[in-house]
Amino acid sequence: MKRPRGFTLLEVLIAVLILGIVMTTVYASYWGTFRVIGETRSDAEAYGIGRTVLDRVTKDLAATSPWAGAFFFQTRVQTLGREEVVRLRFRSRAHLAFREDEAPEGIALIEYRLAEETGKAGYVLWRSDSLFLDPGSGWPETPRGGFLLGERIEALTWRFYDERGREYDRWDSEGGLETQQSKAPVTVVVELRLLNEAGRGRPYRFTTRIRLPLAQPEGF
Repeated sequence: MKRPRGFTLLEVLIAVLILGIVMTTVYASYWGTFRVIGETRSDAEAYGIGRTVLDRVTKDLAATSPWAGAFFFQTRVQTLGREEVVRLRFRSRAHLAFREDEAPEGIALIEYRLAEETGKAGYVLWRSDSLFLDPGSGWPETPRGGFLLGERIEALTWRFYDERGREYDRWDSEGGLETQQSKAPVTVVVELRLLNEAGRGRPYRFTTRIRLPLAQPEGF
């Protein structure tokens, strides 16, 4: 009777090598699939944030309204870390009521400001909405009625245009510039950049142009 023949060491090594190649191929395939899924999820989140921010900003700015015969529309520069960012305050009819005892509509003082938040990459964007509040002369660090509108923000840029199409990177309806006194810009261009975790040098970019109907002179 013949004794059963076992595997030689060489055959075992070849089998292990083949198994390793197969497992490596399978792992690479799964890793690539998971990477694509992760990037797709990140893209969807970024576009969701961008759409939410620009939609809210568009509604607020399009409803910019005068109060007592004049517009209130101001920007201020704020330093975050080593960068300068712009805070924006203006009066608008786009009031959002979150409490039952709060008036559902009226002309509100709305403010947009970027802030740093521990444990989060980039900046977060806060929107405050205070009904009938007198803006006064100060810019409180934490405006009343604020809520978080967006995160993962790398930069938020505002550009303002008057009735003659002149461009400004700042606006002050109570300042010394005659073209801005008691006025709001006719058009505002908003540029939003969100961090891309898959490539920090390739941020997600969103841009929108908003016309302010009440701020336009007759025949414009």
